[in-house]
Amino acid sequence: MTEQNATVTSARIDPQSPEFVENPYAAYARTRAAAPVVRVDEGVYAIIGREETKAVLRDHERFSSRRNLGGVFPLTPQTQDALKDTLFFHTALFNMGPPRQTEFRNLVGEFFTPRSLRELEPAVRAVAEELVRGFDPGGADLLSQYAYPLPMRVICDIIGVPLADHAMVKEWNNAWMALQVLPLEPAQQLAMAGTVVDYENYFRDLIAERGRNPAGDLVSHLAAAAGQADSPCTVEDVIVAVRVILAAGHETATNLIGNTAAHLLADRSTWDAVVADPALIPAVVDEGLRFDTSVQGVPRTVMEDVTIAGVDIPAGSQLQVVLAAAGRDPEWVADPDTFRLDREGPPRHHGFGHGIHYCIGAPLARLETAVAFETLTRELPGLVIEPGHQLAHLPGGFTFRGLTELPVTWSPRST
Repeated sequence: MTEQNATVTSARIDPQSPEFVENPYAAYARTRAAAPVVRVDEGVYAIIGREETKAVLRDHERFSSRRNLGGVFPLTPQTQDALKDTLFFHTALFNMGPPRQTEFRNLVGEFFTPRSLRELEPAVRAVAEELVRGFDPGGADLLSQYAYPLPMRVICDIIGVPLADHAMVKEWNNAWMALQVLPLEPAQQLAMAGTVVDYENYFRDLIAERGRNPAGDLVSHLAAAAGQADSPCTVEDVIVAVRVILAAGHETATNLIGNTAAHLLADRSTWDAVVADPALIPAVVDEGLRFDTSVQGVPRTVMEDVTIAGVDIPAGSQLQVVLAAAGRDPEWVADPDTFRLDREGPPRHHGFGHGIHYCIGAPLARLETAVAFETLTRELPGLVIEPGHQLAHLPGGFTFRGLTELPVTWSPRST
């Protein structure tokens, strides 16, 4: 064992521990001080260093994302058998390399252009205002009653999922996501695997319906493309892609809004500054992405033997590339452990990734988060976290970070 590898072994961290779930940034800082690469488990390494993160994400040939949807934790033989005739292990076109990945991104990207988002913005504002008007006078759970339904309704409308189906689709999405990122008991795995077929059949039927009766939504667009002889995608590719888009299009924005709201409200002077000056909201969005981003990291598979920061990593190993650690790097960001809205220069975070797999929905997430805070600060300037509430986070490993709830109250407007 080399000296570097000995350091890596001694710096191991447990992403499932309660301490990590509540404050992963302490673990990142401790690890960063020891080495930019840490072995998490046999054949699994976390990339904590900022330069190493960028290098891995730029090198999509040696560090592949093709296996990203196979689940972070091992699945039992029974669960694998239940999933064998599904698309659970089907490689998403988003996770392939060029040229197929580029062609498909261009096809989907038509719905996330600046022009498309300008046309969408009034609808996003209308949903945000409707949700706030629906709060009970005594208070609300800002997570379940606002941060979740806002991006969920928006992405479902973009995709073409009818409003009446949102709750059902959300349940299926939750099960699929749990299989992806949580260490489930065997019975839980099997039960959730049983819903995957229903989820896929739902989208298969929706694609067929939109093929017959186009409605101007993303599924209609992709159904038409899949029906062409020279199409960059099949119906199966569309099913997998739409499932990914729905998950990424609401899970990430939901938790970004929730995490950022918690930090804004933790310091009354910061919240009041935004209430007084809405021009600070773009800074709110980027500081939320830097300080406590909802996407903590992304997985990669090592395609050949490599050495990263002096650590030998064999082919077939799994990397957890920790995007969130970069935003707290003291060599890149001054005062990194303080939530501040007065930072100058370009954003210093990798909240939406880096390289060819940079998040295609980043402009939409920015729009939704900005509208969410514009609406809250205008309509509920006296917003506070419910007195005595202790923030708690969902387990998400190196992948996701989000609160379990965010109960709030507010003082009435002064007249």
